[in-house]
Amino acid sequence: MASYKGVQGALNALEAFFKAQLPEELSGGPTNARVSLLGSNDIANRLTGNLLGIYLHRITIDDHGRSRFFNSQGTDNSAPRPELPVNLHFLLIANANSATVEADLMSWAMVELANHSQLDISHVQDVDDDWGQAEILNITPVDITTEDLMRLWDVFESPYTSTMAYIAKTVRLRLNPQRTEGPDVVTRVLPAGRI
Repeated sequence: MASYKGVQGALNALEAFFKAQLPEELSGGPTNARVSLLGSNDIANRLTGNLLGIYLHRITIDDHGRSRFFNSQGTDNSAPRPELPVNLHFLLIANANSATVEADLMSWAMVELANHSQLDISHVQDVDDDWGQAEILNITPVDITTEDLMRLWDVFESPYTSTMAYIAKTVRLRLNPQRTEGPDVVTRVLPAGRI
């Protein structure tokens, strides 16, 4: 179960995964493509260079885990802990100086995610060591309508470029444990001093 840094950990793990897999023909000259997490401030400016961007555009609470407790992971056999299961909706954005590089970046990234559609603790532990040993983040493509995609790009300052929508399910964020009630008070002990 992850701390609040679980979302950042998942995104950083995804970025590191793509950086490690980026083939020499894309990362080397003359293409010099790079992989980068994009924030809202980055999208507010015009994208430049040969780039595969990862942009988190939405976080939703997982419908199937919204109001349930999950069993503890690992050696902790205490009572189930409350969690906030969230899904990360992100865009892969290929921006390039030529149509062929743009197409190559996007198709390469799609193939990599099709071949390696899960992230586990080995990808995330550098950012969030609270991530559970058995936790797995499943990454799948999402159908998004052209209208919804254009609405997203309408708020960006950059002109439209190749975009593919994905969802990462499920980051389990740890909540504070619920308070428990103790037994009824049956006696009171009051300190008494000398009279």
